Amino acid sequence: MRTFTNITSKFTCITFSVLLLFLGCKKDELTSSQWGERAVAKQNEILKLASNIPCSQKLNVSIQSIETLCATQYFTILTSDLAKYEKLKKEYLEALDKQYKAWTQEGIVVDFCSESIWARAQPIRLDCKDDKIQLITSANLPLTEAKSLIATTKLLIDQLLNAQTCNSDASWSITPIIDYQTMKIEYIPYLRSGNYQELKEKVSLYNRLNFNIIEAEKKDSNYIHGKQIDKVECLNGKPVIKYKN
Repeated sequence: MRTFTNITSKFTCITFSVLLLFLGCKKDELTSSQWGERAVAKQNEILKLASNIPCSQKLNVSIQSIETLCATQYFTILTSDLAKYEKLKKEYLEALDKQYKAWTQEGIVVDFCSESIWARAQPIRLDCKDDKIQLITSANLPLTEAKSLIATTKLLIDQLLNAQTCNSDASWSITPIIDYQTMKIEYIPYLRSGNYQELKEKVSLYNRLNFNIIEAEKKDSNYIHGKQIDKVECLNGKPVIKYKN
């Protein structure tokens, strides 16, 4: 009888352990939609944390960012809430990652966005509106300021381009810049294998501001394209875009 009891107890323990393991595995077996809902829920918690901060707390606020494949989001977070924000950010990104993996498992082909045009929004400053802190970015900057900043940013882009040097044609690529006044799309060179982060930031700011003005002034999105580009050549130590005849 004791032997039978011991066998039964061992079987029960093994069964219970397997059940726990199974339940642990099942925990992550959610659909892409369910993971998406979790990500949205975490994002809403972050938005709530970043909302309705009184202007009296401006000195205690920092601008935090979350970068994903297609965009960069910015949030105003109180210093006292940073630990909570970091926890929510981690959970949000994990839910997004699980959603991407679930898409693959479900056989869904996801065409992740590629930055054919650098134009991600960037933080500009913190303002006060209705006694609440308001984050001003390149996406919501007033048009008069945007036009002034466009001119300043173009000068900085030109300085970075003038500082470029080369010793071969290899690894050079191009990226477009938009002009809201002429509606022209022009291209500038950059070195893919080099550190082009500063140039990318300035071009993104420049393009984002131009897009905002085009949208606000309800201009037709009939952009004027120049000649077809052939390649980027290294001439006299400088990268030069060559066009097809």
